[in-house]
Amino acid sequence: MRRRLARYLIPAVIGLYLVMIPLNSVLESEHAEVFPFYKWRLFASAPDWETRDYGLAVEAIDGRPAPQTLYLIPSDDVRDWKALRRAVTACTKGDDCDGTVAQVLVPLIHDALGEHSIDFRIVEAKVDLRDVGDRIDDVVTGTMTRSDFFQPTKIIGRWNTETGRLDAATAALPSN
Repeated sequence: MRRRLARYLIPAVIGLYLVMIPLNSVLESEHAEVFPFYKWRLFASAPDWETRDYGLAVEAIDGRPAPQTLYLIPSDDVRDWKALRRAVTACTKGDDCDGTVAQVLVPLIHDALGEHSIDFRIVEAKVDLRDVGDRIDDVVTGTMTRSDFFQPTKIIGRWNTETGRLDAATAALPSN
């Protein structure tokens, strides 16, 4: 009985693995893990040292510029990454970008900052976790946040909570 089980089980597992190899690229595009067929990455959720992230930056409130770079997402007060990702996905994939921003992000901004006319932008940023280094205690205590390590690389778009989109084109940030 054991010999028959081993005789069929081992080829079945090998066959299943060979079938999963081409399917892995399809599953990976949806960010699904099928252990142990996900390229044998046991720690697939471990971040890379350099990651790409998105932020929601407030530029002006009631026409007055924000005193410094104010990231509403990420921050200690607002942690709704899902809403930001939904808006970024809509804007980068050609869906109803302005409608998604108005429906998803504008209520979030009003909840956090009040019913003001707020100019904001969605930025793509590089985050190098090696920069955290000696300042890990500041991150743990909350005196620094993830946005302190943002290196913005591209503007996804700029909006005003009352008038809508401020510019139509995706722009690169000016080099410093």
